[in-house]
This record gives sequence, C-alpha cells and structure tokens, in this order.
Amino acid sequence: MHYGANGDSVAGQKDTEEMHMRTRELLSWIDRVRPIVTLSPDPENRVHGRAIQARSLGKRIGRVAFECVNLVWDLLRASGKPMLLARVKEVAIQNHGYAVVTVSADELQETQAPIVQEPEWGLWVSDLPLLPPSEQLQAEEEAAFVLENVFFPCLNECDVQELATYVNIWLEGSRHDLSREARQKRALYIELLEAAEDKEVRQLAEALKEQRRRICEREPLDEMATEWWQQRQEDPDVQRLWQQWRLKNDNKLWAGLRLIDSLLRQLPGDLYGDIGQMDVVLSRLYYLNTPRKAFQSIMALLMMRCLTCCELGIDMRPMTEDEYEQDGIIKNPLDIPTTIARVVAFGATRCNDSQKQTIELLVHWLRDDYEQSHCEEIESLAADTQVRLANAIEEAANKPATQNNHFEYVDKKETNIDKNYGPNIENNGTLRLPDEFKRTLSNF
Repeated sequence: MHYGANGDSVAGQKDTEEMHMRTRELLSWIDRVRPIVTLSPDPENRVHGRAIQARSLGKRIGRVAFECVNLVWDLLRASGKPMLLARVKEVAIQNHGYAVVTVSADELQETQAPIVQEPEWGLWVSDLPLLPPSEQLQAEEEAAFVLENVFFPCLNECDVQELATYVNIWLEGSRHDLSREARQKRALYIELLEAAEDKEVRQLAEALKEQRRRICEREPLDEMATEWWQQRQEDPDVQRLWQQWRLKNDNKLWAGLRLIDSLLRQLPGDLYGDIGQMDVVLSRLYYLNTPRKAFQSIMALLMMRCLTCCELGIDMRPMTEDEYEQDGIIKNPLDIPTTIARVVAFGATRCNDSQKQTIELLVHWLRDDYEQSHCEEIESLAADTQVRLANAIEEAANKPATQNNHFEYVDKKETNIDKNYGPNIENNGTLRLPDEFKRTLSNF
C-alpha cells in the first residue's frame, strides 16, 4: 500500500512525514470504505517479472506480497480471466502498513508449477570472490539444519522451549540474509509451524511472519546499509579478501575498480545505476530472489568496490568509462627513502615477476604505513621470496659501481648517505645491502 500512496517517492531517499501521512490516509480509507479490489499482473515492475498489482477505482493501491504471487498466478490460470476480484479482509494502519485481501474461488485441484521469470545468475555463482561467512550466517545455517532434521519431522511431540530457542537463533541469523534460500526457508517454516496442533508452536510462526513483512522496510534496510555494512567491511576476513583482490590486480586500484564495475554493470534491473544507494541495492537484490551464492559474490564485489573507492578518495557512485585513471607502479617515489627507490628501479628490469611483486608491495607497505593491517597472503609471499630477493639485491649491490649497475656509484669516502636505508661502502668502492634493509624484509 505504501507504494500506491506515494507514486512520487524516489528510490534511495528517506520517506518524509508527509509521505507517511499519505500512506496512513490511504490505508484508513481502505479500512473505512472496504472498496472493490482487482488483482492483475504488473507490467511495469522491473524487479519481479511475476509481480501482481492491487488496484481500486482506477488507481494502483499497492502490490501483492511476493510470497503470494504464485498463488495468484494459479488462480488467474484457473479462472481464465485477465484479473481477479478481491475484497478487503484486514488493514494494518502504519507508516508502512498493509492490507489483506481475499479472493473467492473454487478450490484448486491441481496447481501447476509456476514459470518464474528471473535473471540468469550463472555469472555470479562461478569464479568470483565470495563474501566470507559471518558468525550470524553460520548460526543461521546450524539452526536451519537442526530445525529441519530434529524438530519439524515430529513437531507435535517436540520440546516447545527448545524449538523456540532454535527458531529465535534462525531469526537472528537471517536478519541480514536477503538470499533466496533464506526467503524460501522462512516461508516453509511459517507453513509448518502454522499447521502444528500445539497453539504455542503455532504462535512461533508470528515472529517469522513479522520478519518477512518488515525485512525490506526502511528501518531494517537503514541498519543493514549502515551499521551492518560498516561492521562487515571492518571484519578481518573481509579486509583479507580485499588485500587478496589488490594482490591479484597488482595493487592497481583504478584497474581493479574498472574490473569490478565491468561485472557490476551486468547486474539485472539496471542495478548499477543505484550503486551509491546501498539500501536500494539491498532491497532490490531481495526482491530479485537472488540465490545465496550469487548474493555473496555480489556483496563481496560491492564491499571491495566500497573499500577501493575509500582508498582512492572518491564517492561510492556509478562511474563512466572515461573517469577511470591509470595506475603507475609507484606514484610518489620521491618521498620513499633513497635505497628503496633504487630497489624499485632495480626490480623493474632485473627481478622475476614474483620478486618485482614483492618489491612493489613492500614499497607500498612502507609508504602507506600498512603495519596495522598485515595480510597473511602478502606476508606469505614475502616469506617465500625474501631470501632470494635479498640475495639477488646483495649480489647486484656488491658488483663494482659502474654505469651498468642500477645502484648509483657512491664515493667510498662517504659512509652513510641515507640515515635509515642508505648503502654502506666497502673499502673497494662497492655497495653492500644494509643490514637494516635486510631486517626490514625479514620483519615484513
């Protein structure tokens, strides 16, 4: 009913009190007048291909909950008519209220499997990074397994308190789970609980129905798009995933952003255009009936995009092709200690790919002060190559300083060019890799 009352609402913008007032006024009118309502396919809905609209007196007054659209399609098919007549049974007058309508029809003897028109999710369930599972998601999956294998097979004989505990665990764990699997399980659990003999067991379905009703209302979406979103980005597993992505893309942030966007532009329903409005994206992913693995892949890319935009100092918004900049190997070599800059120059022509990658990552680490956010994968790479890298640099540094040596010639009378990283001079005029620099490699 909310969408019918506020046709001028803008996706991603918070509803005003005036809009809430219009919603309450419409619902009050429906409750008072109990008008004739028709249910028919909604050709303008770009999120759900099988959406059903509710209309009255020539105007759209809302849409049928997506959990019920298959039933409406079955009734439409059985009637052979383009729409159904319905009457108002119940109205809940709230800022985001709803009305329940009923349809008089012969009992369906045999329902056909609905033909669901939904996006092709194949791209999003293969060879893409997945958002690491959270503690909540793992608790949700555990509770689902226990409910389906222990309680539901003998629902009329189980311990109600223990059942309630697992239902509540599932409710809490699924609070931020907008996947198709969570949605289907919620509908199944409601159906099973409502069919139980025990009144206390049937009562447990109410909390699930309330969660289903509110899952994409403004307050839950705001929480998910702000508090939950920020907590997940700061999670060590997500930070590690992002560092792996950086490593895979040679630490080139603009190139990585372009690659992420090339994938996100393929999201159904023109979702890329809403990329800066996380609450809108989350809501539409829910109504697109997104499979969990695809949802986890999309969320991982969105998290990495947000972290990349933050690092680049740009807004989380849609980009055009000509906005992507080019990444250089090192943007500001002048503020890197002298010997480190020489190592970069040496590595560009003398080291293999693994060694060059280690040098570049080390320089970025020193320059950008990454001491507080070590990545196990980068540390492992450094541990594998630091000995060979140190030996290669030492070997080059110990050659006589000539125009062919990438380490600049230094007069042997000078003993320490750079306080921290400058090369030491042997009596024969050759360069020796400072122990302090070796220790830097080892510490890294």
